[in-house]
Amino acid sequence: MIEVAEQKTDAKQKKKLALTIITPRGVKFEEEADMLIMRAIDGDLGVLPGHERLSTVLGDGVLRILNNGSESKIAVFGGVAEIHDKSVKIYSTIAQRPEEIDLERAERDRMAAEEAMSEKKDFASLRQVQAMLRRSYIRIEVNLHMEDVGYFDEVDNGDADE
Repeated sequence: MIEVAEQKTDAKQKKKLALTIITPRGVKFEEEADMLIMRAIDGDLGVLPGHERLSTVLGDGVLRILNNGSESKIAVFGGVAEIHDKSVKIYSTIAQRPEEIDLERAERDRMAAEEAMSEKKDFASLRQVQAMLRRSYIRIEVNLHMEDVGYFDEVDNGDADE
């Protein structure tokens, strides 16, 4: 009995998710993964093989791909994820690998957004600047492969100076 249980556990551990990212230009990325962590509009969502079928709207964020003990990151800006037990398809307008991100431009965007936030603006303008700032932080994190940089604690605070 114990041998059978161990074999089932081993078989489950060997399962992988087939990840496909599709943009308007076609298939952007295909890879197998042990686990995915993506930014949905209502928070982070972790996906393992065997996940229940689910569709979710994505927010701007870092897609973390965990595979064979290593982690890679892709910047994903909005879209939809279709999750099945063995596959995840992400449909997004923009998905960028680290090597596709212009770090100098992302830094310039960050500085411009931080400067604009210091000026008094109406609520709608402030939200637009916050989105620009968040996108620049996402690009910087993905490009530099940083872990837990703490950027998003300040940006996600929705009640700041409303």
